[in-house]
Amino acid sequence: MPRRMLRTRMLACSLVLAQILCVGLKPARAVDDATLREQVLTSITRAQQFLNSRQMPDGSWEPTALGQYKVGVTSLAVLALLYSGMDRDAPAVRDGLEHLRSIPDPVKTYELAMLCMVLATAKDNRDVGRLHKLAARLESYQRPNGAWGYDANGNWWDNSNTQFALLGLREAAHAGVPVSRRVWQRSQEHWLKQQIGSPDLNSGAGWGYKGGNEGSATGSMTVAGISSLTITSSFLGIDPPGGQLDCCGEDRNSADEAVEAGIRWIGNRFSISNNPGNNGWLLYYLYGLERAGRLTGRRFFGEHDWYREGAAFLVARQSVRNGSWASEGGGEADALVSTSFALLFLSKGLTPILINKLNYGPGDPITGEPLSDDWNNHPHDIQNLTQHISGRDRWPKLLNWQEVDLRKAAETEGVGALLQAPVLFMSGSESPDSIQGEQLELLREFLAQGGFLFAVQNCENTAFDAGFRNLIRRLFPDGSMQLRKLPDTHDVYRNEFVFSVEPPELWGVDFGCRTAVMYAPYDHACRWEHWMRHDPPNREPALRAEIGKSMQLGVNVVAYATGREVHDRLERPAALAEMEDALPDRGHLGIARLRHTGGWDTAPHALRHLQIALLRKNGIPTSADTPTLVATDPALFDYPLLYMHGRQNFSLSDVEQEKLREYMENGGVLFADACCGAAQFDASFRDMIQEMFGQKLERIPIDHELFKIDLGYDIKRVRRRLPTTNTDSGALGFEESWAEPVLEGIKINDRYVVIYSKYDLSCALERQATSACSGYPTEDATRIAANIILYALLQ
Repeated sequence: MPRRMLRTRMLACSLVLAQILCVGLKPARAVDDATLREQVLTSITRAQQFLNSRQMPDGSWEPTALGQYKVGVTSLAVLALLYSGMDRDAPAVRDGLEHLRSIPDPVKTYELAMLCMVLATAKDNRDVGRLHKLAARLESYQRPNGAWGYDANGNWWDNSNTQFALLGLREAAHAGVPVSRRVWQRSQEHWLKQQIGSPDLNSGAGWGYKGGNEGSATGSMTVAGISSLTITSSFLGIDPPGGQLDCCGEDRNSADEAVEAGIRWIGNRFSISNNPGNNGWLLYYLYGLERAGRLTGRRFFGEHDWYREGAAFLVARQSVRNGSWASEGGGEADALVSTSFALLFLSKGLTPILINKLNYGPGDPITGEPLSDDWNNHPHDIQNLTQHISGRDRWPKLLNWQEVDLRKAAETEGVGALLQAPVLFMSGSESPDSIQGEQLELLREFLAQGGFLFAVQNCENTAFDAGFRNLIRRLFPDGSMQLRKLPDTHDVYRNEFVFSVEPPELWGVDFGCRTAVMYAPYDHACRWEHWMRHDPPNREPALRAEIGKSMQLGVNVVAYATGREVHDRLERPAALAEMEDALPDRGHLGIARLRHTGGWDTAPHALRHLQIALLRKNGIPTSADTPTLVATDPALFDYPLLYMHGRQNFSLSDVEQEKLREYMENGGVLFADACCGAAQFDASFRDMIQEMFGQKLERIPIDHELFKIDLGYDIKRVRRRLPTTNTDSGALGFEESWAEPVLEGIKINDRYVVIYSKYDLSCALERQATSACSGYPTEDATRIAANIILYALLQ
């Protein structure tokens, strides 16, 4: 193409961007999750401000409708502020905690429980001794039937006090306070006896305030029963005789069946705007609904997405005047209580979903209902693994998991349902050959979108092993991706925990920048099922070591898959397919990809993710047509921007270098990065530039316009991650620091025609970066890359 024609195309691109800048074209309409997330975050901030404004000079909160529970209300407010993201050193939290430390121990069940919860959550060593005393008093209040009343006196009990007592003891136990096994056992027996209706009925079975007939079950007490049985079950694991696990020899217990029946009861009567079976205590019910959904890993009750529906309801109901919530009647007439309940729902429910547990298998040909629960041989495996990871160094203090139904996802939401978590876990003892058609396509698309599949064989059954290997062949019938045994030197064996000798066997499929499928032909999930935060006193040392090793491997796999980069529930990445139609085919800003021998397609969807980000966040439409071209292709001159990445050594011939230099001399721009900071690609790229221009790449100064663009971002300081190795343990890790982005380039006529990052952008754009990648987290990589494209097209 003559020089004048490429310059004309560059001018046209600049005019398009100028029109966008002048007219103020808004980004494409955000998806519902993004809109709701923005509303939720604003709502949380306003609720925090309301609670702060109502704090008394002594650090307490003074209730109006529940004056006899000042300690409980103050504890509730502090707890809500802590879980909404405020640090314990924030003034309101700090002053609230100091007030609670200064008062005598309470004597009422609600207040004892709330004080246990807030002190355990604050994690301050000054509170350890008191936490032991409070928990011991709470234990002593338990009635012979396993329930609790308002205090230590009399025979009165109710399920509301009982729920809160269990919540307080749970948090104390997680903080290291020993709680008698008999307490959990008696409470579980109580909840099982008090369930109203038969667990076998499709209509479900619920709970009431004091038991009774079917008509006395309510939503608030049913979610209390679901959560309470989930809690007691987590503390009542029984070690097998002699410490020898029988991983698939146990039937589902009665507590699990009761929980499922409670979930059906809620699903059949689901409501956000009222407490089913009760005209009051709406926000108390929503506070319990969040807990029931989170602890059981449910996204849906029936057909209802409880968090999204509840969050939309609450943000619409929040006071425009002062950011509070209030309900009519009872304790919820006090805005302090109502606002704390609502804030806990919004903030705890927003917790990042770390792992999706895959519900799959043959279904009834008429109803579609599953005919087998082989996918769930160990109901608490992922719950325990997620709980174990929560709060570890460099992980959020609260993480969650959820079940995802593959059949329903394929029929309705598509890949977006799987992308709600970075890790998809599947297990079983039978062959997964029922995954066919749309379901198979959905798994394939999930991996292409940057997802990670972690599979574990159950019951040492070879049927699943053979079936899973066949599933991989069916996912990649062209043989491009194959399941191979991972070498002992693979990074996964050094993420957080080091397996230096005979590491557990893992097989994997390399996909783009990383291993995107990992498979363990050993029932680690069985060991996760028997994990407890604090081992029972009589647990056999060999069993303790066995469970510990499986937990460590689980942590390593998840750390490898995510790079410890997780997002809240409403921040799931958009699937490429969601925005494909929004990208015009032609007539807009065009970008081509450069084909070479150093892994030109290592991150095949990185550019598309970047284009979608430019459209959604910046309102910049780029053409969906992004051809892959060799340097000698005349079509190269049709595109003002050329994108290049890779991981391996490569070289271009003299003719290819000549054409590429001609392209840049005529106004084209080459944008490149080394995937995962790969040293081989970096060396080859530098050699190529030296040969083409007779000069080395130069560091682009931070005051250059590239680092602050009106249509783009101010990227003068970003987060940069560099892999590290612990000198004592040998464990892989990373250091993240705020720093200037390192960009290098080559100028022609005072304009950069080569812009290069030796730190990873591509793998981060594709959400495939690992801890071993030298580069930037996804959000900052997107901002850097967006500025580079905007700079190239605005010149």
